[in-house]
Formats: sequence, structure tokens, C-alpha cells
Amino acid sequence: MTQQAMDAEKDRTIASLTCALVITLVSITFFFAFEVMDLVSDSSASFQTSHFALPIIGVFRFGCAYLAFHTIVFWMIRNPVPGRMFVTLHETNDTVMLQPTGFERISTFSSWTLMVFGCAFLSAGTVTWLQVFDIPVPTILTSLTVVLMPVAYGSAFITATVVRYVIIPDEIAQRRPFASFFLNYELVMHNYTAILLAVDLFLVQAKLNWEFGIFPVYFGIIYVLFSYAYARTNNGYYIYNFLDPRMRMAPVILIALASACCVFYIGLWLVSLLIEWNVAVGGLVLAFWVNRIVLFRRQVGGNDYAYQSSS
Repeated sequence: MTQQAMDAEKDRTIASLTCALVITLVSITFFFAFEVMDLVSDSSASFQTSHFALPIIGVFRFGCAYLAFHTIVFWMIRNPVPGRMFVTLHETNDTVMLQPTGFERISTFSSWTLMVFGCAFLSAGTVTWLQVFDIPVPTILTSLTVVLMPVAYGSAFITATVVRYVIIPDEIAQRRPFASFFLNYELVMHNYTAILLAVDLFLVQAKLNWEFGIFPVYFGIIYVLFSYAYARTNNGYYIYNFLDPRMRMAPVILIALASACCVFYIGLWLVSLLIEWNVAVGGLVLAFWVNRIVLFRRQVGGNDYAYQSSS
């Protein structure tokens, strides 16, 4: 959208912020009306039970947490090789290519997803090891696990889906090289988070509740508001052009984004019920779902998702 078009069009920022406020108030009302905190307490023990030995679960969870934080610190923040992303400048609405480095790399939604993923597994793994060594577990830690895991489920699965079916096809349509999507840290953010969360869901078979879908909604709202504020800093920009609150459809997009993570979590909740009913059937459905949203392919030869060199 050009600056002239933006000026000619009514600025929807106030409507977008009002919409965010309404969603927040409705979400808070839902939290208390459905006594979600009591459900969190009731479900907390189920996140630490498994047919497998708890030390195995503990090692797995700490391994997942380490992968997340190693990726964030060493492969992203401290990586001397700049990244590549196309953004929309707040002042001019021009689309430009940036080469982010350092902490600028962790401003994307997928980066936030990876951080939540790491915190969720760190929390869950800590509780697991405390139980292994028969050490009293702080209630706040068990509750934190129950809150963070649904956020990680919803955000990781929507991230993988959007990258595979929206972002990469758009890169192809615009004839942009997209080799960067297959770099190590990108694969962790877009693929391994969903895979490892699915593995944990299958191994532990925690008791999920549909009401926990409210937590991904909070996460979505927080990220959208962050993107609004981030764009208004010096030389600010929108990492995703559809998050510009001034656009005509911005309030609708806000509602859709805040709900999307919740919808994906609800899908995983349904799969968890299927696993509870029949482990084999539920496991196959979960594996099929993950298989359809991750993308590792790098070959050419007529593949619409062909790997392209960035050179």
C-alpha cells in the first residue's frame, strides 16, 4: 500500500486498539467465568505422568529446552551472519529487505514461539526432575507448565502451518530466494518445535482442557500489541505487513490472529482425546498432522516447494 493510499484511507488504529482491548476483557471474563485456574490445578499432575520412566521424560524435556535456548543465543543473537526478511516501514509503507542481527532477530512471531517453547520445556523438565528426586514442587512451577504448554502447542503448530502453506509459497510467487528458511535456526523454529511438542504430547498424554485455549489468545494479543509498538520506534517497521493497525481490515485481522493460536490448540486438544481413546489411532493422526505442516525438502525437479540457493 502506498503512502497516498494510506492517507486517503481512514486510519483504523483506534479501532484496532479498541478491538484488542475488547478481546482482552472478554478473555479475562472467560478466565474467571470458567474457573480456568482451578482447571490448571486439576491438570498439573497429568503433565508429569507417563508410561515411560520419568528420568527419560526429564532428559527429553531438558534437551528440548536446551535446543531452544542454544538456538536463540548462539544461532540467532550471537550469529555474525545477518538474517534476511522483508518488512513494511511504518513511515513510508515501503517494503524493504532487512538483514537483522543480534536481538533484532528475535522480534518475529516464530522467535517468540521458540522462546515460549523453551520456557515451557524448562518449566516442565524442572518439575519432572524435582519429582524424580522427591523434592517438593512449588505450585507456581506446576501451574506455569500448564499455562505455557498450550501456548507452545498453538503457536508452534500455526507457525509451521503458515510457513509451509503461506510464507514459502509467497516467496516462490514473488521469485525470491528462500534458502534461508532451511537454515538450522529456521528449521528449529518452524519444524522442530511442532515435532518435539507432538512427541511430548504423545509420551506424557497430559490432561488438556479446551478452556486452556484462552492462553494462546493472550499470547496472540501480546504479540500483536508488541508489533504495533515496535513499528513506532525509530525507523520502526512491521515484520508482517498485515499487522499494520492502520489498514481497513486491521481489526478483523487482529481477531483472526488472536483466535488462530487458540484454534490450533483446540485441534491438539481433540487429538489428545483421540489418543486417550486409542493410543495407536491418536498417535497416527498426530503424526500425520505434523507431517503435513513441517517442511524439510530441499530438492528441485518440479517441486513447488523447491529449495533455491540464496546466491
